[in-house]
Amino acid sequence: MTKSIFSILAAALLLTACHKDKKEEPKQPATQSVLVYIAGDNNLFDFVMDDVKQMMEGSQQLAKDCNLLLFVDKKGKLPYFMKVENGDTVRIETLKEEVKTSNAETLKMAMNWMTENYEAKNYGLVLWGHADGWLIWKKELSRPRQSYGQDGTEWMNIPDMARALSTLPHLRFIFADCCCFQCVESAYELRNVTDYLIASAAEIPGEGAPYQTVIPALFSQRDDFYQLAADAYYQQVSYGFQEPIAVVKTSEMQHLADATRTALGQCPVNLETDGYPDVEGLIYYFDQSLFDMQDFMLRFASDNVYKEWKRTFDLAVPYKTMTTVWMANHVSYLDRSETLFRDFDVTAERYGGVSMFVPQNKSSKFYIQQNQRIKEMQWYSAAGLSGLGW
Repeated sequence: MTKSIFSILAAALLLTACHKDKKEEPKQPATQSVLVYIAGDNNLFDFVMDDVKQMMEGSQQLAKDCNLLLFVDKKGKLPYFMKVENGDTVRIETLKEEVKTSNAETLKMAMNWMTENYEAKNYGLVLWGHADGWLIWKKELSRPRQSYGQDGTEWMNIPDMARALSTLPHLRFIFADCCCFQCVESAYELRNVTDYLIASAAEIPGEGAPYQTVIPALFSQRDDFYQLAADAYYQQVSYGFQEPIAVVKTSEMQHLADATRTALGQCPVNLETDGYPDVEGLIYYFDQSLFDMQDFMLRFASDNVYKEWKRTFDLAVPYKTMTTVWMANHVSYLDRSETLFRDFDVTAERYGGVSMFVPQNKSSKFYIQQNQRIKEMQWYSAAGLSGLGW
C-alpha cells in the first residue's frame, strides 16, 4: 500500500448530516470530552442502537461544556461519528469506506477526531464490543475469541491499543464495556495512557452497560466518579445476574507489579512438584485461565507476605463491586434448577475483582499457546512470572 492509513481515513471522512445548523465560535476547552468506540461489526450489532438511545438519554443530564461523542461501526453500515447533546444528535460524519475497528490505527484516528474537534481539559474513552482479557490474537490460534474489538475475524491486541493511545492526550479513564477486560495484564499495559481502568473481569451481557445512568457518572467531576460508574453498572440485573466491576488506579500498577514479583518469589514452596500451581477451586471468570488475582495470592503466599501484598493491591484497586454469581460460560443463564457456581465459592476475603493469567502445565493446545503468548505482555517480566520458569 502506498498510502498510510491516516491519509486513507482522512480522505474517507464526509459530512452527511447536521440536525442543528449552528455556527461554532471559538471557545474555551470543554470540561470533558468522551468518545464511545463502538466495535459492532459482529454478532453484537443488534444491541448497538439500543445502547445509542440510552447514551442519548444519559446526555440529557450533562453540562453544556461536556462532549459526548460516538464512533459507530455497525454491521452492514459505513462507520460514522456522532455528537450527542441533550438527548439529540447534533452532528454526524460518515466515512466513505469501511474500516476495521479491530485495527489500533482506526482507534487512534477516532481519538484524534475527538481531540482535534472537541478540545477538553479531560478526555475519556469507552470501549464497546467483544473482548477476552489480555489474550493475544493470532490467526493461527485455536480459540476464536481474543483481545478486543472483533471486526469480522480480526481483533485488536492490547499492546497495540496501548501504543496507539500513547501518542494522544492522557485519558482520565477507560471504561471497558466488554467481557473479561479487567485483567492485571491489560491494566499494566495501559498504565501510562489512562488514570483509571473501569471494567469487569467476567463476562457481561450482550446489552452492555445501562448507559442512561453510566454516562452521567463518567462525566461527573467528583474524585470518585469511578465509583458512581461502577455502581451504576452493578445496579443493572441481566438474566438474573449482576456484574462484578473493579476500578484500577494505573499509577499504582508498577507498585503492584513489584509487590507481586516479591510475593511470587517466596511462593515456590507452595507450588506443585512440576513447578506450577494447583488452581483447583480458585475463583475464575470466563474459563480456567483468568483467575482472580487476590484469590490466587491468598492461596500461595504466606500470611505475612500476603498481607503486605494486599496493602499494595488495595491501593491499585480502590473500588470494586462484588456478587457471588455472575455471567460465565460454564453456567446456564436461564437454568435455575442447579447450583450455578459449582467450581468455587466467592467470598469477600477471596474476591479481588481483577483477573490474572496463571500458566499451567497442561497438554491442550490452548494452554501451550497462551503460556507462550503471555511472554509478549509486559506484566510477565514485571511481575516475576519469568523468574518462576513459567
